[in-house]
Amino acid sequence: MQDSLRFILIAVSAGVIGYIGWTIYDEATESSAARMSESVHLAQAQAESMNSSLSQIGAIGKGKQSEFFPRTGGSTSPPPATLEVSEIRDLDALMLEWEPRYTAAKTAYAKFHASITNAKSRAADYFAQQSALTERMRDPDNQAEARLEDEAELVLYRQWETQADLALEKANEIGIQLDDMDANLRKMELRADFVFDDSAFLVVPAAINELNLQLFEFQVASENIKLSADSPFGIQKQ
Repeated sequence: MQDSLRFILIAVSAGVIGYIGWTIYDEATESSAARMSESVHLAQAQAESMNSSLSQIGAIGKGKQSEFFPRTGGSTSPPPATLEVSEIRDLDALMLEWEPRYTAAKTAYAKFHASITNAKSRAADYFAQQSALTERMRDPDNQAEARLEDEAELVLYRQWETQADLALEKANEIGIQLDDMDANLRKMELRADFVFDDSAFLVVPAAINELNLQLFEFQVASENIKLSADSPFGIQKQ
């Protein structure tokens, strides 16, 4: 899992470089410096978010130390005991380690996916505008040179796009495993909270057994009463 995390972080870093590269170009209504600053901050923020969240999740797989016993008040209290995550035997303590990291990873994935989608959308708009400006050029030599520049930029962007798609695919594969682990832990919680006394259904209740012991007597009594009773369809005695 750690190899997968490193792969994503490397791909994200490459994506950040590519993202910065194409976002430094200006659109008609904003300055190049302002656009570049905005892009740099956005790319750095998304990369740092993915780095932090995935590193936290990766710590569970490595067995990061965690506090197992709660802290107690008072200056003379001993320091809290610590355990490797893999050594935790209490489900509540394990969930305390898992839940915040799982939530952070899911949030990081959503932001990562949205950032890549937004980057692709802005790139498409950027290249469309560049192509339109190139086609406006009237001198054939200038136009040919501009087309070569556009094509070179597009090649660089395609390289970034490929790396970003691979990183997103790997993040999605890891996300599936994280979701399955979360479901497994929830199943364990449900099992721990479910109270079921199976011993109560293994023995016939005493009241049933007691009445069964007297069943023959009731059968004899019922037959005697039946013999002494007249049939409602028989001839009435005078």
